[in-house]
Amino acid sequence: MASEYITMNRFKIKPEFADAYLKVWQEADVSAKSMPGLLEFRFFKLDAKKDGYVLFSSFARWQSKEDFLNWTKSEHFRKSHSTGPKNREMYVDRPELECFEVLI
Repeated sequence: MASEYITMNRFKIKPEFADAYLKVWQEADVSAKSMPGLLEFRFFKLDAKKDGYVLFSSFARWQSKEDFLNWTKSEHFRKSHSTGPKNREMYVDRPELECFEVLI
């Protein structure tokens, strides 16, 4: 039996680009609400100051790991990630993806 799968991505963004970065996400249609297996999507900004960056994070809850992997092969994935290269100047470091199998 497949279990739920959680993906979280952390983005360290230069403070002067924080507002523009949020706009990129708002315009990218990243919620993937029509994607099979997506149960929930959230986008966060840490409510605390970090030295030299603003921390954003995405959270997605999938019905299964297979659903997530299928999404990574989809046209929606390619479209929603197409802005990455042109926005590299906004990043302090590379995004950090963490994936979790839900156990309980």
